Amino acid sequence: MSTQLENVTTETCQDWMLNGAIPEADTEISGIGAILAFLLSAYITFAIVLISYLLGSIDTSLLRPVDLYVHRLPSQRRTSISWHKALHQCVLLLSDQQIVTGIAVCMAGFIALHGRISVYHFQIVIMLAWMSSSVHLSALTMLGEYFRKRPGVLGWRIVGMLVLLILLLAALAPTNSNLWATQWTPDSEHYEKTSWAIPAKCFFFHTWGEGVNPDAPLSYLILTLSYIWKIGALFRSSRNVFHRRVRGPYEYFLERILHKEAIKASKCRGKRRLSWIYYATMVVYIILLALFEFSASFAASLWLSYVGLVYGTIQIVIPRQQNSWWNSKENSWTFGQIVPLVLLIQPIGAILENYRSRNHKASSDQDSLASEEEAYELNLSLDNALSSSRSIPNSLTFSETFAALEVIRPSARSLEVLEHQMPFYSSALFTTLIAWIQVGIAVISGVVFWIDADSIGYVSSHNYYFVLIGLGGFSGVMIIWTLGSIPLSRVFK
Repeated sequence: MSTQLENVTTETCQDWMLNGAIPEADTEISGIGAILAFLLSAYITFAIVLISYLLGSIDTSLLRPVDLYVHRLPSQRRTSISWHKALHQCVLLLSDQQIVTGIAVCMAGFIALHGRISVYHFQIVIMLAWMSSSVHLSALTMLGEYFRKRPGVLGWRIVGMLVLLILLLAALAPTNSNLWATQWTPDSEHYEKTSWAIPAKCFFFHTWGEGVNPDAPLSYLILTLSYIWKIGALFRSSRNVFHRRVRGPYEYFLERILHKEAIKASKCRGKRRLSWIYYATMVVYIILLALFEFSASFAASLWLSYVGLVYGTIQIVIPRQQNSWWNSKENSWTFGQIVPLVLLIQPIGAILENYRSRNHKASSDQDSLASEEEAYELNLSLDNALSSSRSIPNSLTFSETFAALEVIRPSARSLEVLEHQMPFYSSALFTTLIAWIQVGIAVISGVVFWIDADSIGYVSSHNYYFVLIGLGGFSGVMIIWTLGSIPLSRVFK
């Protein structure tokens, strides 16, 4: 009997858990056109943000030393003002499309629970909304300066993000079960039933005796922290709070130790010798500085989107391939599958329209140029500070700089780059640590993706276990690398 016609009770759910259920196609959720339109929209948005970043078309106020001095972004924009504004408008349209579509697909999924939506289709709902959320967060980061000048425009988008967050947190509830989206065992003789077809409603608030999926807390943690991180980055006040309440106390504590030990060394007669306390503190200081600066960089938001996109794609494509024996109807190119793809032309039209209109508004361009010149003044001041810092090793060593340093209290710190930290950003050690962080993200995510692709539909992948091992391993590599750099790097002189 079709699961669409049978009531969802504890007894029927138990029977489905043992024997599987008869699958039914749903082109509205997992039709080839609907999924392709969603994936293309997400990847196009990410590609535009990435290209804008590489071409230096991101507002300088959104960039940190990691972006400017480690990744060596162009100091001058390689795109015209017209293209710059047109790209921003395209990202704005696509990001709005992502947030609206994400909310719509979540609401459709919850409504479909009354119609016995299957595990397979609800899994697609969750992942489409997850990808929408991830890409939208990075798009908003790119448009941070635009929204700061237009707080009213940002308001409804913040509301939309919070609505999507609540819907996603609720949608993740059935994934708490260890049996969610596992045991892909269709009848080897008749291929009539599969556990992918079990109604998703069976898994709400029921783990079926197998305990809680250990990866579930990781999903909630990543989702919540990413929202707090990216929404907080949109407001200068929240970023200042982070600098003064989170980052500031750690730096203040370590800088006081470095200052004290550097003064002791400067008072020694004969050859100046730095204590092991100074070296140990400097190791911790430079690693924390790299972690703080990377997390605040625009590059970090790009990595966040990349991980969310690839993870979501795997969670959609692999189950779709596994269920190809019955879902062939969802590959038909019907009217409902073609329309979503055709609608993707809209952002391209927006780019050309904005580009042409801005070319015919010289005065508007001059106003935009004046506004951008203010941003470049900030970039220029940072460039000058960096250039000056490169000459420090020839006059003052890092320890001499800390000996003469007046340590700033956490309450007095702000988003501006501190002068005594600028030499760190030009050091090879800082650049190497940033590289190690990104290698770590690439390797850890790659391993998780590979294990996910191999285990979906069979067993829980235990992503948390591999993430923890990876974090521990790369943390150890960073510490060992920094310790090995003590006799070589100018940071420890």
